[in-house]
Amino acid sequence: MSKNLIKIVTSFQNTWLIDVKKELFYEENQILFGDTLRLSISKNDSYYFAENIGLTHEKDILSKETPTEEEITFFNNMRSEREKIFSLTLAKEHNIDHYIIPND
Repeated sequence: MSKNLIKIVTSFQNTWLIDVKKELFYEENQILFGDTLRLSISKNDSYYFAENIGLTHEKDILSKETPTEEEITFFNNMRSEREKIFSLTLAKEHNIDHYIIPND
């Protein structure tokens, strides 16, 4: 596990895991940068792992937390998988089913 892996909630009501990387441009502009995985998805979506992206401005972060062991395992699995179509079984297996965005 990376010691820089955190879970954030943004002002857009998305929950993300991000392995924060130090990048001068992004540090100067107060943008969180790193490898990311969005946990909050709808049932018609997929989980995507993205490398080296500027995720969000610090001002748009509502909270920062330490991820659970299940979330860390899912993040590390997704690092090699890259994309997985949503399934309730997968979400429950990694205890991330509470992040599912309801379809209205």
